[in-house]
Amino acid sequence: MEHKQAYHSVSHHYSTKMMRTSLAVGVVWGVASLCLAIITGLVFMQDQWIGGTELSKGPGNFGLWRWCSDNRDGLDICRGQLDDFSTLLSPAFRSATIFTGLSLLGTLLTVLFWMFFCFCRSSSVFKLCGLLQILSGVFLLVAILSFPAGWDNSSVVGVCGPLADDFVLGTCGIRWTYLLAVVACCDAFLLGLLSLTLGCKVIPADPSHPLYPADTSQGYLMDNMHLPAQIKNHQPIILGDRYSDYSHNNIRDSTPYSQSNFQL
Repeated sequence: MEHKQAYHSVSHHYSTKMMRTSLAVGVVWGVASLCLAIITGLVFMQDQWIGGTELSKGPGNFGLWRWCSDNRDGLDICRGQLDDFSTLLSPAFRSATIFTGLSLLGTLLTVLFWMFFCFCRSSSVFKLCGLLQILSGVFLLVAILSFPAGWDNSSVVGVCGPLADDFVLGTCGIRWTYLLAVVACCDAFLLGLLSLTLGCKVIPADPSHPLYPADTSQGYLMDNMHLPAQIKNHQPIILGDRYSDYSHNNIRDSTPYSQSNFQL
């Protein structure tokens, strides 16, 4: 037999539906936040932000802190160390590396703060995670805008040609990691706004009137004329099928007419 639910009032019914919807959206937000942390890690570690094309002076590709500008005997010779900022090409690349690292830290803290759902109010945790994700988006946006300011470096010019300058790639092209950084930036802002929305729109459940199974012996909904009175008296509203009740009434009402027609 189908399990039915009884609600204390119409507002209780819609608040319960809202809470269930918020739970489903929260799960989607959690999965997307984990994906954002992975994407930001790839953006930080990969050296495929920009690279040479067929028109470039030579093969090469550049990342935030690591670049490969030579190709000897089929092997790339890469330079740059994350633990030594003096090996980075330009101050613009150093700035982009720092802000991308801060963005990665923010996304990782967001995932780490999930454990607070077991100890704190969910609305507070959503608000905190939303602020962290928006900050991560801001840091990543600064990195995306500051990285092109280092394209006038001599190592970049050696691959991209003499036309390469600040915010001008010359004969080089944008690689997939740069595009992934733009996607991650937009994703961070969207997830942050969604998290803040979940934190501000949480509807607390009514502890004095929880959901409880309906009495299956009353397999119908009371007449609509009685519905306002039930709401005013705070009586449970049983959701069920009222067709059987009206079908019995129709059968009783139609019986005399059927007999009279038969006699005629």
